[in-house]
Amino acid sequence: MGERIDILALDLATTTGFARGAPGSMPVCGFIDFAPHGASENAVFGNALTWLSGYLLVHPRPTSIILEAMLPPEALKGATSRATRDRLAGLHGIVRSVAHCRGVYEISTVSVQSVRQHFCGNRLAKKDAVLERCRILGWDVKANHNAADAAATWHFACSLIDPKLALQVTPLFYGKRPMRISA
Repeated sequence: MGERIDILALDLATTTGFARGAPGSMPVCGFIDFAPHGASENAVFGNALTWLSGYLLVHPRPTSIILEAMLPPEALKGATSRATRDRLAGLHGIVRSVAHCRGVYEISTVSVQSVRQHFCGNRLAKKDAVLERCRILGWDVKANHNAADAAATWHFACSLIDPKLALQVTPLFYGKRPMRISA
């Protein structure tokens, strides 16, 4: 019998999206606001640490965590502030350290472009396209872009473990489970 696989995907930001489940299952999706708009970095970091620490105390813990990768500093010149990038770096550090302390050692990242290529067939797909694909699959992302991005990231990770799952997001098979072929 194979080992249980349970993936937690996070789209990190002040409002963080999450999706969790085993490959081939329906993900449990949602989002959490770490602080209201204008809150201090300390408030955002403290609330993120408290939430994740408590979340990872509950058993069973996920076997792995996948995060949307940070963009290199030069990628968004003029489109984002240094403070935003610093906040994201801090949130990445919190997730990695809390996960390690709670016994989740498999932590990886994937670029948003790779996820969107996988999930929508277009590296430059907009957030609305990700949300629509989740709706087609019947996933409850609560009409929230953060939860939808986390769900797409979760599906990307699941497809690496079970490549047949990638068929779910191809236009020919929207929302249908891949056929099982027995020998």
